[in-house]
Amino acid sequence: MTGGPIEVSAGLKRAISVDVTNKDDMLEIMPLGAGSEVGRSCVLASYKNKTVMFDCGVHPGYAGIASLPYFDEVDLSTVDAMLITHFHLDHCAAVPFVVGRTNFKGRILMTHPTKAIFAMLMNDFVKLNKQGDNSEALFGEKDVQECMRRIEVIDFHQEMDIDGVKVTPYRAGHVLGACMFYVDIGGLRVLYTGDYSRTPDRHLPGADLPPIPPHVVIVEATYGVSPHSPREERERRFTDMVHRVLTRGGKVLLPVVALGRAQEVLLILEDYWVKHPELKGVPIYQASALAKRAMTVYQTYINVLNSDMKAAFEESNPFVFNHVNHLANSSGLDDVGPCVVLATPSMLQSGLSRDLFESWCGDSKNGVIICDFAVQGTLAREILSDCKTVTSRTGQELPLRMTVDAISFSAHADYPQTQQFLDALAPPHVVLVHGEAGEMGKLKRALEGKAAADGKKMMVYNPKNCQAVEIMHSQSKTARVMGRLALNPPKEGDRVSGLLVQKDFGHMIIAPEDLHEYTSLKTAKLTQRQKVPTTQKLGELRFALEALFEGIHTGSPEPPGLSVNGGQLTILKRPADKKWGAEHALLQWDADPINDMIADAVLSVILQLEEEPEHLTRAEAAHKDAMKNKDKAGVQAARLRIVAAMLGVQFGEPRAIDEENQVVELRVENADVAVRYGNRDVDCADAAVKARVETALGRIDMAIADSSFSRALPSVSGVSGADPLKGT
Repeated sequence: MTGGPIEVSAGLKRAISVDVTNKDDMLEIMPLGAGSEVGRSCVLASYKNKTVMFDCGVHPGYAGIASLPYFDEVDLSTVDAMLITHFHLDHCAAVPFVVGRTNFKGRILMTHPTKAIFAMLMNDFVKLNKQGDNSEALFGEKDVQECMRRIEVIDFHQEMDIDGVKVTPYRAGHVLGACMFYVDIGGLRVLYTGDYSRTPDRHLPGADLPPIPPHVVIVEATYGVSPHSPREERERRFTDMVHRVLTRGGKVLLPVVALGRAQEVLLILEDYWVKHPELKGVPIYQASALAKRAMTVYQTYINVLNSDMKAAFEESNPFVFNHVNHLANSSGLDDVGPCVVLATPSMLQSGLSRDLFESWCGDSKNGVIICDFAVQGTLAREILSDCKTVTSRTGQELPLRMTVDAISFSAHADYPQTQQFLDALAPPHVVLVHGEAGEMGKLKRALEGKAAADGKKMMVYNPKNCQAVEIMHSQSKTARVMGRLALNPPKEGDRVSGLLVQKDFGHMIIAPEDLHEYTSLKTAKLTQRQKVPTTQKLGELRFALEALFEGIHTGSPEPPGLSVNGGQLTILKRPADKKWGAEHALLQWDADPINDMIADAVLSVILQLEEEPEHLTRAEAAHKDAMKNKDKAGVQAARLRIVAAMLGVQFGEPRAIDEENQVVELRVENADVAVRYGNRDVDCADAAVKARVETALGRIDMAIADSSFSRALPSVSGVSGADPLKGT
């Protein structure tokens, strides 16, 4: 194998790097969910026969099977790893279904906080399904148990190798334990952001910037080209909304995800209540037993919080809220006046938040504040459209008189964050997911326009679900020449011959004898034998073969035989036996492509000798007679016929033989050839054919000069038996 610049590497094992560029590498990225939609995040990335699944969630706007990603479109048994970025249901709630109800066999990775909270969420998910329609249940307790058994944990910035796929999580902000996954597959680097935020909030630092730029970034497009207001301004607007409703004697409903943004909102409210003593008698309720249990997780993983929270923990636990009470059910609010209630789910589709909304929506004193991104197809999105009535879960039309406000504490990246993040990474390819089609289209155009203005090349894709994005990634690879092949380092341009072995995504060239040392493979030698009926004597076989091959030797085994190609093939002449009933030649060789080709050529020569031996036999007899009679002209003519016969064995019967002018005319591969044997000239318009005939002619001369019958010839006029025509 030849390649580009060759370098000798240092180390215990000497190695030479050889360029083995392959231009047929294709990365395929296919969203099974979150393609031009928000919800059921699930993205496959396939490259070099490796497949990684990023996230595996459900859609909050649907129930049961309809909420799942489009798993039927792929063979999940081919997925090598499932990487879960965080514990929100739209990113993780389909994991137990995949583990328990499909043929998925890959590994599952989460950060420590994500796994801890995921366990609580999934057990609650099962309980809710039991209370509802079991026909819609996606999985059960056993599925969750099996899922937890298979989940492996990984730390931020820790690299884990999964059968050659290198996985490293980086902080994503967003929620406790959320990460971006940086994946290296055979030198191709892909970053999947999941939900991320580059802006620190009250309890989490912003997302990391990976130190090595990726080739492809799969990034959320939730807010499209919209910017967020500064955090301080959003907090002020939020507390003003809450205070305004309480002042008029109303109740404030805050639909939230139980974990994540709920803790951020509680920190804001606790701080506001401390600074406003007039609100001391107004209760704040957190209506989630799950959120109460999960507080232990927040207190356990202090190390992933921001510096302000770490400093606060040195004095007291900032997650112990003095103004917050836990609410078991909605009946406890019947006789309560103005209050603030955090209830799940955030999209008002079901649960306690839906119950409270239906109870309070008809009173204009009350208010609801949507604190998260409102997903299309949910009640939260519907009431933001300035509707006057809503339909209850029982089908009743309810008037909507309570005030409806929205303030984003969702910790998703806005356009400035995304644009600055991609500017810093400068990836050549960007794939947008987790965004509504219209917003994704706007973001695509904005990013492409910004890249063009900056003189950068950036391809931006916004695929729909099950629509594959194909990205060609050509790269230079290195094959390390190992073991005994590296003992004598070749120079640039030298040919390196050995076995090219791929291990994971690395390549090495080794001698076959070193295979067992560098791999788990073993070598074996296959010896082939073939019997060919023939009446030709061993000397005649050698004489004919020497026109084709160099290095024909007569060995001395019992019985004697011929050695071809340095002993790689042996020909033994066997007498007639009971089984065959005829004389035969036994061909024996160690099987490999070159030896197999040599064996085929030898077989062809033997068969041709059996079919047309008369030409060569008559030429030999005439040569002997001429030598015996000291007939120089006869010797020349006879020898020419020997040469013609041997050329005929290799190239086909000559078209003409001119004994007087010592010329043999042939037709080789549609090219006319004239062999002027007197001066060893070959005339042919085809340079390649001419070279082949010249090589064969040289071997024929050597065969005749070294053949047993030539050595046995008597000398004629001082002509040696080795070359009876020299000096004539």
